[in-house]
Amino acid sequence: MAHTQKLEMLERDDYLRFRLPEALKERFKLYCYLKGITMSDTVREMIEEVLKNEDLEKLLQEKLLQEKQRENSRDETDD
Repeated sequence: MAHTQKLEMLERDDYLRFRLPEALKERFKLYCYLKGITMSDTVREMIEEVLKNEDLEKLLQEKLLQEKQRENSRDETDD
């Protein structure tokens, strides 16, 4: 099997389901139609843009620190 075929198998599409107000969905649908792009492609590009600009390792460390501080705060109130 060629290398690119293996990569394609590993990068299968998956689904996300989320709620939007109906009016927002309709505006987004119209926007995509007018631009000649699919809603899926647009959301995918938006997600990639958000993730491109974020340092996930830094965010993880910040989240772990927040949780540790919250845990310490809870422990102090329990004493």
